[in-house]
Amino acid sequence: MMGSNTTFGVFIVCLQVLFRHKRYIFLILFFILFPLHIIINRLFLFLDHILFSYFEREEIKKPVLIMGFNRSGTTFFHHLLSKSKQFTTSTTWDFVVPSISLKKCLRFFRHLLLILNLDQLEKKEKGHKVGLDDIEEDEMLIFLHKLDSKWISNNLVPWMKYDSKFKSFTRELYIDSKNNEKRNIDSMRFVKQFWKRQTIQHNHKQLLSKSNPFVFRLKSIMKVFPDAKIIFIVRDPIETITSFFSMQERIKYGNMMTKEELDLYRIEAYQEIIDWYQETENAKQFLDKNNFLVLKYDDLKEDLYGSVDQSFKFIGQDMNKEFESLLSEKSSMKHIKKHQNKTINDFGFTEKQIKEDFAFVYQEYFS
Repeated sequence: MMGSNTTFGVFIVCLQVLFRHKRYIFLILFFILFPLHIIINRLFLFLDHILFSYFEREEIKKPVLIMGFNRSGTTFFHHLLSKSKQFTTSTTWDFVVPSISLKKCLRFFRHLLLILNLDQLEKKEKGHKVGLDDIEEDEMLIFLHKLDSKWISNNLVPWMKYDSKFKSFTRELYIDSKNNEKRNIDSMRFVKQFWKRQTIQHNHKQLLSKSNPFVFRLKSIMKVFPDAKIIFIVRDPIETITSFFSMQERIKYGNMMTKEELDLYRIEAYQEIIDWYQETENAKQFLDKNNFLVLKYDDLKEDLYGSVDQSFKFIGQDMNKEFESLLSEKSSMKHIKKHQNKTINDFGFTEKQIKEDFAFVYQEYFS
């Protein structure tokens, strides 16, 4: 199974890449902690079927999935809609500990982390705040429990992306393809089991998810969730690329890489970004027109109320009065840029090159 797209196969490749790039401490920690994490969680997920088997009868109807390339406003929009309290959402803690029974066992430990102020995993200044009680991206679930995620090469082991021995293997991971068909369906069924647990804990509310890389496996998703409602958010590629690469230099793994390594990484990441945008356009060809909505990032900035109102109508819900009041207040506030990003030239690209490579995006949305 070495080099295969199974969880074990990806785990072995991660270890090989870490060894090849001399990240020995990281390698040892990953080698010890990941299997331990998997064994404990699998045991308690199994116990759920015995102790809390009623969750299996829960139905996931018309889940709402928000997608777009990173730094396109998807996190902001996901968090904003969640403030309505009309949806089932999930926190970092839910993804780390998806089992109902394990959550109950670790209840005291969870409170202890909060008391000791150890519940913040990443600060906002780094570009994306991550706390145990913060609503997070559903990609985290299959990243932590199945190693079936774009986050493997984008965050955990970024050297995979350009490593001469494994970059072709890395490119084929995750995406909908004949070789990945069984793996992708299995991962989405794993997600479905998790969402069933979550909706029970949220009084059966409609599921609201945000997972940007899901766009690469939308055909598999639609087989498991045929009535899913998809909201795509599209931002000018020049803006997303500069924001994305600038953020990478601020977060922990970016600081672990040398300038030469980051340059090699960006070459591969740039092509992946093109693919990311292209997958959105491809999805529009096979999805039912009633099942997807496209919003532009600029729409969120210029007409936030209208964008949210349009989304609620698309989802099939009415905004409650409390959220409508919050939204009106939020809409009246001026958008303030939180970070000063570098320019596209700082990362070795030109505006002319991006306009050409992303011509299909500019013609569709920014002409």
